[in-house]
Amino acid sequence: MRYVLILSRSNDSHVPPVAEEIRARGLGVICFNVADFPEQVTMTSTLDPFHTGWVGTLTMQKQQIPLDSLLSIWRRRPRPYKAPEVYTLGERAFIEEEADRALLGVLDSLALEHTLWVSRVHSVRRADFKPLQVAMAQRLGLRVPRTLITNQPSAARDFYDACQGNIVLKSVSRGMIEHENQRIGRFIYTSKVEAGHVVPEQLAGVRVTAHLLQEYIPKRLEIRVVVIGKQILAAEIHSQHSTRARVDFRRAYNELSYNVHTLPDEMQKKVLALVRAFDLQFSSMDFLLTPAGEYVFIDLNPNGQFYWLQLRLANRLRLKEAMADLLAYPEDYQL
Repeated sequence: MRYVLILSRSNDSHVPPVAEEIRARGLGVICFNVADFPEQVTMTSTLDPFHTGWVGTLTMQKQQIPLDSLLSIWRRRPRPYKAPEVYTLGERAFIEEEADRALLGVLDSLALEHTLWVSRVHSVRRADFKPLQVAMAQRLGLRVPRTLITNQPSAARDFYDACQGNIVLKSVSRGMIEHENQRIGRFIYTSKVEAGHVVPEQLAGVRVTAHLLQEYIPKRLEIRVVVIGKQILAAEIHSQHSTRARVDFRRAYNELSYNVHTLPDEMQKKVLALVRAFDLQFSSMDFLLTPAGEYVFIDLNPNGQFYWLQLRLANRLRLKEAMADLLAYPEDYQL
């Protein structure tokens, strides 16, 4: 039997609906978290002169899965392994890195034997760099906002003046401050920069770390584009009627409305070119549509959320089916 391996945490709401679709296509599904190895999951793999590539098995819950039976691997949102605290801090770091590099190294090597990854670890990490995203998008012909990255207060003030006070501040990374001993951290939302933020005593904080500032572009609506292999699905997110959601729709999900959106052919070509440029098989990306009808690229998440859109649109956007098709029939659907 051929299997799809899904690497994610146990409470990931995306996994059950996609796994159900994969099983409906006649394949087995194996799910575990990277954090489960080596305590709940075992791996035995051998590389020798008599075979090409690693040969071995993964074992979990008394089930043995041959490595060569893995048709595809979906690295959703796994958590890394944490070693027991009986070890010293240095010992824990060593044990954790050994486990991570062994497991992901063997699994990543299966791509050499035609196992599909959605998406490979190094590709996801590279695509996570926002400065690289916007530069690549611009190079491929997509419009991007005028952008400044700086830790120099005077440069931030000059950018504010050059954009006539119409700028936003956003995070360079994933935009969340994790709280110790708490499951949910504090989100850093995109926010307008006001005149009171660019006085000297406020600007001094720019020196603390890198800041990403962008020109604020008026929008008619926002568009979440989901690329799953060769398939492109898009949803309109209507946020401009909401005071709380107008700048960053994540502030008020309950005030949004949605519709299915079809990208023009030329935009579809550019979107696929962007995903290919990062060697990805999946991407969730955000655009805004200006009042004049122009698409503006905002950012790309190589491991972003998507299933919530299918729920909001009453299954009019077949996202879980598209992901199952990619994982079950990679020769037909992969980029």
